[in-house]
Amino acid sequence: MGETYRNYFCTGDDTETAERMRTSPHWTGGNKAHGSTYFSVTGEGRSALRDYILENLHIPARYAVTYKGQGDYPPSLLPAKSHSAARYAAYLHSECEWPLVEFMAEIASVKIHSRAINPHLST
Repeated sequence: MGETYRNYFCTGDDTETAERMRTSPHWTGGNKAHGSTYFSVTGEGRSALRDYILENLHIPARYAVTYKGQGDYPPSLLPAKSHSAARYAAYLHSECEWPLVEFMAEIASVKIHSRAINPHLST
């Protein structure tokens, strides 16, 4: 929600897009330069985008998978719907040519790292 380094958006001069942005409370500016029109997002625009993302974006749960003998290496973070799906995802993402059963035997733990956002939107 904070200010970002690149808070400008460019459109063509006197286009339908530029006109819609000029009349929207989500944008400010509309300054013409170098044959283009530049806008900046407003606080209201940031809030509208956050609300849209929270209502329409599905982010799956991520699981932390660790292996026997892993030592201080960080766990693998994998998106999955369940612990068992995370174990299988670890196998699919590995470059290991072992049989599935042998690979699964080397997994030390599978723990939820972050919960899903909008799980009802998953397909």
